[in-house]
Amino acid sequence: MAPGFNFPSISQESSRASLESRLREPSHREMTDLESTYRHSTVRVGNDVDFFAAELDRYNTDLRGRSNSEKREQIFKLLDSYYNYARNRVDRLQASQAGGRNRGAVWQRPGSVDVDVDEVEKGHFSVSAEEVRRAEEEAQTWDLLRRILPFRYQDSELAEEKNGRNPVPQSRREWWEEFLITDSVARERKIVLEWLQNSATHGPPVDVVVSELQHNAERGDILAHGWLHTRHKIKLQKSVNGYQGVLDPNAATSQSHLGSNILVTQLDPDAVTRQGRKLEPQDEFFERAIWLGCFEMLRRGYSMSEIRDWCAERTELWRAATIAPLPLSNPQDDEQFDFEPGSLVLWRRMCYAAAHDGGTSEYDRAVYGLLAGDLESVDKVCKSWDDKLFAHYNALLRTQFDIFLMKKGGKDLVAIAARFPAFNAVVYHGEPATVAKRLVASLENDPKTSNEALGTSKSLQAAIVANDLGRYLFHQGVVLSKKANARAKSKLIPEINFPISEHINEKKYVGLGDYDGLRTLAHVLIIVNTLDRLSNSKQESGHKAIRHAQENILTSYVSYLRLANLEELVPLYCSKLHKDRLYEVLGRNLIHIVGDEPREHQLIIMTKLGVDIKEFGRKLPLIYLNDVNDKSVRCDVKGHFKILEEGPATLKYGRIVRPDFIGDDSNDMEGESEELIRTLEWLIMVPGLFLETCTYAIRVYKYFLKRADLRAARALSVRVSGRYIAMEKLTFITFVDQNQDDAHGWFDEVANHDFSEAFLQECGVSRDRLLNVVRNLWELECLVRALDSMETLASMAGLSRDPSHPPAREMWTQAVGDVRNVKNCMQPVLNNWLMVSNEVDNDFQDLREAYIPETVIAYISTLHFAGGAVSRDNFMECMDLAALIAEKDSNIAQEFIKSGRMKELLESFAACSKALAVSTAESKGKSSKKHRELGWSRELWSIKP
Repeated sequence: MAPGFNFPSISQESSRASLESRLREPSHREMTDLESTYRHSTVRVGNDVDFFAAELDRYNTDLRGRSNSEKREQIFKLLDSYYNYARNRVDRLQASQAGGRNRGAVWQRPGSVDVDVDEVEKGHFSVSAEEVRRAEEEAQTWDLLRRILPFRYQDSELAEEKNGRNPVPQSRREWWEEFLITDSVARERKIVLEWLQNSATHGPPVDVVVSELQHNAERGDILAHGWLHTRHKIKLQKSVNGYQGVLDPNAATSQSHLGSNILVTQLDPDAVTRQGRKLEPQDEFFERAIWLGCFEMLRRGYSMSEIRDWCAERTELWRAATIAPLPLSNPQDDEQFDFEPGSLVLWRRMCYAAAHDGGTSEYDRAVYGLLAGDLESVDKVCKSWDDKLFAHYNALLRTQFDIFLMKKGGKDLVAIAARFPAFNAVVYHGEPATVAKRLVASLENDPKTSNEALGTSKSLQAAIVANDLGRYLFHQGVVLSKKANARAKSKLIPEINFPISEHINEKKYVGLGDYDGLRTLAHVLIIVNTLDRLSNSKQESGHKAIRHAQENILTSYVSYLRLANLEELVPLYCSKLHKDRLYEVLGRNLIHIVGDEPREHQLIIMTKLGVDIKEFGRKLPLIYLNDVNDKSVRCDVKGHFKILEEGPATLKYGRIVRPDFIGDDSNDMEGESEELIRTLEWLIMVPGLFLETCTYAIRVYKYFLKRADLRAARALSVRVSGRYIAMEKLTFITFVDQNQDDAHGWFDEVANHDFSEAFLQECGVSRDRLLNVVRNLWELECLVRALDSMETLASMAGLSRDPSHPPAREMWTQAVGDVRNVKNCMQPVLNNWLMVSNEVDNDFQDLREAYIPETVIAYISTLHFAGGAVSRDNFMECMDLAALIAEKDSNIAQEFIKSGRMKELLESFAACSKALAVSTAESKGKSSKKHRELGWSRELWSIKP
């Protein structure tokens, strides 16, 4: 389950209060409904989904009533929490991976579905190297964001305060801080360098990195005492020849023993380069191992004390001393007081010379290359995207500091420095404003790093480093749109019609099935958009098409949550979308939920998150009505609505009405019909909105009836009846009849009520206009209910015509109720049906032409059958109907004339008259008191001799 939210109470009608209290914790019935809804779902999730959502929800709660600066601080704390979780997760996965190897367990995660770390720790699963790699890259991404976003979105007043401090620098640290204060670009590059250093610390330990070279040195566990094998060779030479003092490399004795002038004769650090000789192969491995260790420690940002300790363990402290002037470690633990800028400028050039003209291997040249801010020497040992980026940023930052110091040192220092070469990374990279973008782009084309650079994680990190995250997220949204619409058009993630001038390499972006990637990107988008909004950034309110494409990321993640049965989290993430998309994504991902309690639960969550549930209620039906283009659907049923069988009327049954002409009795629909009905069920749950509910119900009825979808219309009349709407929305009316199946009497109770001015103002219409809308809903529902009852009676008539299966007595008892229902529901249809409305509605006229002729003849046949099967008084009702239609300016007669079916109408009445005459002759029963009071008598139709 998703994390529990502490939902506040919502002021609603008292009828909802107890329901709301029960919804604070999911009920058994609710869980059963949701499980059955998603019984086919196979998506699995881990704890990270819950954690990220819970932290985001807590952040939402903590922001209320705070200033923008305080809100920014909360965002930065949110970033820290995401990083800490991701880092801890990596550590646990690595530990589990090691344990899995020890147990010999083999398990590969299907696709990119996350693994529950708790399950891993219990030994239920082992973890692949790919899983650990992806988790590590995610942790690195959050680390980069938590470092760089506070700098880019820092409070302007605080930034000015920091920049205002300008003490006279004395120590090295003060000079360094003064440089950073005056150069914002340098500050950002330092942040990136520190991030790269921190990321490197989570790789294999330095001792493990150098272990292979150390093994080849063939010295066992001995780390100290320098070049053991070369020393042994020199001692052996001296012993054999009885030589005292330092060996002369040009002496004959040295040459005879050392062989072809290859080995050094002295053991000082410069002996190799000075004599142009070599060490014993084992000592060359040892030498390379130490320099590789020094390089790795600089690469990881080790402090000078750590570097010094590592070198001291190997009795190589002199190497730490050469690094000491400016290692760029964090924290800088070796302060230099009374610092002279010129010394560091010259020291950098000395390191550059050592990197290019000295050294015994690629590693010691790379160490001095790092200290000199050189690229060529460092690039040779770079193995990854991180290494390459570190080399470039290190060179840029050291060059910038060098330029700063020379400006402070004056012309004399510049003149001295000009005598010694040094690499100028600033000039090398060109235009400062686009350095980062061009740099990360070059890594995509570098054969060493192209595969890694084109991965989804490094592409995201590159966009963050280059401050090009908005463009990256836009392209990511475009890719998701393309994938979503590859086979069929997607309603949730529509196609992008925005012109895109540049090529998008889809390898750099996550797909719809990369749930971990979507989770990361969704939260990145939320955080960046929030920071933009708090900073009044133009980017946040940029081009609508760009924003819409970026929000495809959130939409995709919300869909994933729905597939993973985490509906409680859907409103949380939808609330981060802009208003024009919030309600659509919310509605499409919650439409599957059935039952009042689960829906009420969702509305409580929405209210807690600040989502306007009334606007949600208004938008939801409109979304699905627009899907089916209900207003543009033609009334194809006109002239084709047929529920009567061909052939003349019979004496006993009149015209035969087709049994089961509506279809299956189930009110559970599928596809668009079910969705439309569900939108109205949701709308009923939202307080108020009576007029909107009636209006949308009318549109849904019209859509169903124009398409002759009587089964859907019947389901709507049962599940969202007019009486149910009125009782839920008009709680100030005490309805006399609480029967939900009564489709007739509720309208009179509504029409006779004296609505308050406040209610009418809330609806935004006058009383007459409101009642016209309610009347139209009532009339449409009455037609559907009348047809439903006619279908039931037609089925009974069909059974009665089968002599082999005589109908049971209970059937005739039920028939009495159905006849009564059809009579009541036909009253609105026979009296100006859909002729009273607030505006000219062509659909209403089309429906009159389509349904009135066939329905009236079917009604006559129903009365005909009922007259013979239930009560002969129904024959008289039929004659009364004939009188009504025969009235002057009868609108019913006009529809028959227009459709050319007046002859069928007269034949149906004639058949009914004949049946009444025969029935009267055969029976001497008395008519009902009601009909006698109206002047009716069956004896009028008796033929006397």
